[in-house]
Amino acid sequence: MKLSAKYQPLTLAEVVGQAGPIRRLQKFVQAPESRCILLEGPGGVGKSAAAKALVHDMGICPYSGLIEYSAANLKIDEVRHLFGHPVEGRERSHALHMRPMSGSPWHLLVIEEMELLPSREVVPLLKDELSEQHLPPRLIVVATSNDASGLDEALMQRFDVFPFSAGPSFADACLDRLNWIWQLEVGMDVPLPSHVAGMGWRNNAYSMRRALAALGAAVEMHLAGREVAVA
Repeated sequence: MKLSAKYQPLTLAEVVGQAGPIRRLQKFVQAPESRCILLEGPGGVGKSAAAKALVHDMGICPYSGLIEYSAANLKIDEVRHLFGHPVEGRERSHALHMRPMSGSPWHLLVIEEMELLPSREVVPLLKDELSEQHLPPRLIVVATSNDASGLDEALMQRFDVFPFSAGPSFADACLDRLNWIWQLEVGMDVPLPSHVAGMGWRNNAYSMRRALAALGAAVEMHLAGREVAVA
């Protein structure tokens, strides 16, 4: 199992290096409302992890209350169907307007990489459906974006933006987590390889995803070497 999956944060409190947006999300969990949230920042800073942790902390059932899409695959018929419009060949859906069958009374719609929306078709419809007048009363929309600067301005007005850091403070928090994972995987008597932390940097932005990939390779090499030594 990849380390990124094995040590995936379960709760918002476990998401590292993003104290500001995580505090805002935790306050939101305490008093949820129908709302659109955009988690923005470079890849590997914990946006998707925070969205998954929000599902857990709100008690949302992943089978009846969670809907996930990659923005690139969100076609106009999918949007129309989600919000209860008639679509040829499908039964009309009212799921987002009804209470989920179990767990939290909220639906959570997660849209990953909003900058990849097929804008000519989908953006105008999303702008209408996510407006204050039309947003279903039991729906929370959480979108992620590596760079929202190119998104339609009117669509962006529907979202509260939560900026995620990729700078030195985030890198320091990641290093603490990397050391912790390394000790769990190989033992406390072996120092973390010096190159691992640096592997997370690219173009002045730090990625925990890249650092974990480097850590996973280092763990495999260490364990393989230990097996050879024992043999």
